[in-house]
Amino acid sequence: MKPDLLRMKEVALIYLDRSGGLQKFVNACKLYNDSKQSYAIFRFPILINPSDIIELDATLGNYILHKPVKATQIFQSVCFTAVKTLSLIQQLQTEAQMSIVLKLTHLPSLPSYIFSLCKFPFDYTSQRFYMAEGIVVAMSTVTKYTQGARFVCCDENCAFSEGFQYIRVHTPGATESATVRNNFVCTLCTSPLREDMKYRVLGDKQIIEIVDAKAISAFQGFSSSKTPFRFQSFTVFLRDELTNKMEIGNRYKVIGIPVCMPSCIQITLCLEANSIHLCNLTGPSQISEKFKYLLSLTSKSCWRFTALLANSFASQVLPPGINNTLKLVIFALFFNKQILSPFCRMTVYTLYLALCKEQCCYCNCSNFLFCF
Repeated sequence: MKPDLLRMKEVALIYLDRSGGLQKFVNACKLYNDSKQSYAIFRFPILINPSDIIELDATLGNYILHKPVKATQIFQSVCFTAVKTLSLIQQLQTEAQMSIVLKLTHLPSLPSYIFSLCKFPFDYTSQRFYMAEGIVVAMSTVTKYTQGARFVCCDENCAFSEGFQYIRVHTPGATESATVRNNFVCTLCTSPLREDMKYRVLGDKQIIEIVDAKAISAFQGFSSSKTPFRFQSFTVFLRDELTNKMEIGNRYKVIGIPVCMPSCIQITLCLEANSIHLCNLTGPSQISEKFKYLLSLTSKSCWRFTALLANSFASQVLPPGINNTLKLVIFALFFNKQILSPFCRMTVYTLYLALCKEQCCYCNCSNFLFCF
């Protein structure tokens, strides 16, 4: 065994011991061992903090962030050795039966880890982790997918016609046909492999459509009088314990591996979720005292407070536009007291402020409001 590989396995064991993951792993093994059901695949999610791993060993931390498949194999070897050494699961025969899923807590706050649709995804063919942030606009119902399956050699004289040498499990980005199909061959005698349907393991799958948060900010306040439209979204796959963890309209940070899925004659860029986190808004949780004081000063009129807010914040909410004709008509109606009542004039004035990007140049708003 290479010294670097042995060192990374030692670090993986140290991290599991310090983080409490080893005890959780032992408890999960006891549940499998006490069960009377026959298993071919044993699945173990392991929570990984990349910062803690990097402090212990930078090489293993780099593997987790940039080569998650190889990092999973390292943890798989460590866990298999622990099971065999401590005799935790009597049914376990081969290392291939262990399905280790590394769940990341976070990613480094660096631009190279941001999943951005604004840039051409040259690097998204590499299977490493990225973080995407967006708002859920659509979701599917929970369906089933093949989490793992057992295959045996069709030749009864072959040594691999029995046992658990051929175990196939789902990997991030893999399609259903990559896990289960009928053209696998035995590496020992080149005979076809057949699936043992008794040991097929099914998992839950859900498809989520997310709009990038930057797109929402860029088109804030945009409206169209033409046919209805929707923002361009990208697909996120949720599997197993992540299903039903999202709600439409909420904003999430998703850590996952980009996947290029073939769709007819096109290639669709998707994201296989590894972990999801609900975004906490950074805005104030309650109304400030200054706003409350302003509301008390304008409480004699039900339109003063609204007009002040429109004058201060309308330009930040609405997109810039000229609308000279509309503003001229509204402004003319505003000063025609014979046509409009004071109530209607204040409504028209509020609408006018929403259209203007700057304060009205014909009057002082702070003095004008108190004439009503």
